[in-house]
Amino acid sequence: MLNIRVATQDDVADIAEIHEICWRHAYGFMPEEVLSNRDRSYRFQQWQRWFDEDRPNKNEALFVFEDDNKPVGFCMCKPNDDDMLIGAKGELHALYVLPQYRTFGVSYLAISTLSKYLVERGLAPLCCWAFQENKIWRWYERLGFKRMIARNRRINNVDVPEFGMVHFEPNKLIELTERQLQRAN
Repeated sequence: MLNIRVATQDDVADIAEIHEICWRHAYGFMPEEVLSNRDRSYRFQQWQRWFDEDRPNKNEALFVFEDDNKPVGFCMCKPNDDDMLIGAKGELHALYVLPQYRTFGVSYLAISTLSKYLVERGLAPLCCWAFQENKIWRWYERLGFKRMIARNRRINNVDVPEFGMVHFEPNKLIELTERQLQRAN
């Protein structure tokens, strides 16, 4: 099992590299113009800005997965700021792990960690977005998320279909992910 910890500004370069690699791996269905525009430099600026804007003090959290003290993935949550998902207060915003480190327990560890963080701050129900061509949305449904909306997200003038999903019982989600983690250990 990988270790998870709160990210620091010193992690920005590693997070940017992981983000770029995982986007190319998970979203190969997107046009090259979208993928190439989300390169390491873009991601470095994105995550550097996150720290510069003091997002941790705005109920946002960024966590890093480590293997032997080397970052191999990250996950992030924040208050929901998208009024298309009515009632959702917290968003599971990002979950990326290098392909060679994806194991049964990593995603459950991320969902559990992010959900607990948001619930402790009164940011429930929880939501997430998943591109329709990325079948991860089916896994979210098995966890109890409900598809609430289908829309296009515009990225570099390209419409990419996505689902907005909400989990209305986050404590049940936490219990489920904790059980799965126990099985993985």
